[in-house]
Amino acid sequence: MADRIFINGIETNNLKGIDVVLEKNSINLIIGPSGSGKSSLAYDTIAQIGQHEFLSMFADDVQEPSYKVKSFSNMVAAIPIKQSNHNNNTRSTIGTYFGMNRSIGFIYAALLGVGEELFVLNKESNLCEHCHGLGVVTALDENKIVDYNIPIEKNPFRCWNRYKDFYSQILIEFCKDNNIDSKKTFRELTNSEKQLLFYGESKDKYSIRYKKTNAYSRRTTKFFGVLTGNPMLVNHSVGKMYYSDIVCEHCKGEKYSPEHRQYKIYGLSIGEFMSTPFKELLDILSQMVSDVKEDRLIFSLKTMYGFVKKAVELNLGHLFFHRSIPTLSGGELQRLRMVQVFNTQLTNLLIVLDEPLAGLSGDEKKSIYENIIDLSHRHTLVIVDHSDIFVNESKKIIALGEKGGNDGGFLIDYKSYLKQQSETKDFDVFKKGKEISVKLTNSIYNYKGVNVRFSEGCMNLITGHSGVGKSTLLREYLPQCFEHYMYINQKPLNGNKNSFVATALDIFVSISDMFAKKHKKDKRFFSNLTGNEGMCPVCQGAGYIEYGYDQNKIHIECQECEGTGFNKNLKKYKICEKSIFDVWKMTIDEACGFFKPLDSKIHKTLISASSIMLGHLKIGQPTSTLSGGENIRVKILKSSKTSAKILGIDEPFKGLSSSEIYKVVMFLESLRKTGKTIVVIDHTDEVNQYFAKQIMLKNNNGILSE
Repeated sequence: MADRIFINGIETNNLKGIDVVLEKNSINLIIGPSGSGKSSLAYDTIAQIGQHEFLSMFADDVQEPSYKVKSFSNMVAAIPIKQSNHNNNTRSTIGTYFGMNRSIGFIYAALLGVGEELFVLNKESNLCEHCHGLGVVTALDENKIVDYNIPIEKNPFRCWNRYKDFYSQILIEFCKDNNIDSKKTFRELTNSEKQLLFYGESKDKYSIRYKKTNAYSRRTTKFFGVLTGNPMLVNHSVGKMYYSDIVCEHCKGEKYSPEHRQYKIYGLSIGEFMSTPFKELLDILSQMVSDVKEDRLIFSLKTMYGFVKKAVELNLGHLFFHRSIPTLSGGELQRLRMVQVFNTQLTNLLIVLDEPLAGLSGDEKKSIYENIIDLSHRHTLVIVDHSDIFVNESKKIIALGEKGGNDGGFLIDYKSYLKQQSETKDFDVFKKGKEISVKLTNSIYNYKGVNVRFSEGCMNLITGHSGVGKSTLLREYLPQCFEHYMYINQKPLNGNKNSFVATALDIFVSISDMFAKKHKKDKRFFSNLTGNEGMCPVCQGAGYIEYGYDQNKIHIECQECEGTGFNKNLKKYKICEKSIFDVWKMTIDEACGFFKPLDSKIHKTLISASSIMLGHLKIGQPTSTLSGGENIRVKILKSSKTSAKILGIDEPFKGLSSSEIYKVVMFLESLRKTGKTIVVIDHTDEVNQYFAKQIMLKNNNGILSE
């Protein structure tokens, strides 16, 4: 009994009163289809019980738990580690987040015989006066501003999107005076010509008569390059979307004042030490551990060496202590947290992991897999995963299903489920696309350019080591090459607290209209958006009440509207015996049947959403609650309605089982058949068979290539 954890009558979210037994100091694997309740069991129940039981013994700000169980016993303290990164604090770095900065400052002060306060980064006098200790400055980003495929005479600068006629004319005039062919695209210009358009200034003023909305206007001004920051039109500033953080040229990203470069150990100033990639820092730290004999430094040095060594083992050698936490992927942050767990002096913890091998190439998986197996000898592991790599090493396998949403949450036979996932799927790969060559030589981050080839009108797969530049290729370089391009990733959908699945799928207005026409009301009468008549007066349409401040904020479902955000008076207005309250609580799969005889457009959208593994989501589910995988599938669905001819998709199969991956592949194939070129980043083992072109991306002296 003592070597097991018992949790009975679990009804958290969609779980159906299930009983679960976990084996201590072993791997407990949770599998099942998307939306079946895996996270509800692993994180919202098991981890939450372990956290709450531990924290409530001493912490002052323990939140009320949301899990629903009948009983539990033999629980241990839990550490939930997720593949997510919601940290937006630009001053939060790997060094501060994991408590290493203080140790580094202490070591430098002790070895150099100076005061420790000299190396504190929250002291103004220690900081670079240009970036104020951020290591980066905000500047106009040419990669966001320029559309490389548009002729100069038609204004290739995206930030000059208001009064385009003015900018086109003044560009033509400036080009004439500088012998630049304005019919060329920006890509075709020489570097000196590009620099003139970026930073140039005309000798004389130009008088430009240009079109406004319903009239003409005239403006006399000099030409100022787009990156000079000098506006040529009054009250026309460049939007924030065209800015990016770039490394501060004064401190080179080191964050410290220039005076700090004189204080060096092992040839490195403290700023250089914190900016050196872990794979290069490892040998230096190893030497320091060997050389330093002072008792007061040995523990700090060994702790730091252990952190860096394990980070390199987990294929995080490209990271460094000054790296900002918000710039990390969810997978990178999860592995860094795992570094802490691997090195902790605590034992007998319950550690919950979310697809710890996702997003990694084959040889990278091996190292992390071996570390996880070793970890299971000292701790109890609960792993949510879809690959079969942990099956043989798991002492307990819990399968949930049969489906997702309301049809999920049951315990099912794991052997039958695994057998179903291993069944071969028929798929004919289209391989007749012509080659698209992408060659660029401009610098982005630490990269100098790109040289890759894609197969047009086909499915293209990109793999490669962590940090090689896969996302940079799709996010930064490809938009420069293709006019009709769309980048899709797992980041949360844009929206506010009134954003729901219905709004994300663009069916909310149609639903409101349908009820309004039926009951001869204004459509705002059936809208829960802020300021509309149908909005719940208590929660202002959000569906929840917010309490607390900053990190201690909690959301409590609004009792007045039952979490829908609608005015409760709308319950009496029905279509086919269902009110808008009822519709809001339907899953997409359930809503398909309801809308089929009522609205063909809504029904078609819902059918498509169901085909791409979103059927378990509720119509009124807040978009803020969607997982990364659900976010990306919503975006893929929306892309089918855009003019984008090339789609760059970052890990669309994350969190999906084999049969679910097949369904998403079939949806992508349907997009390909409409003439789109699909470019996907992914490392899931079984997906190779679905792609015509496979690219192993490498970094060759800064050039991203095959």
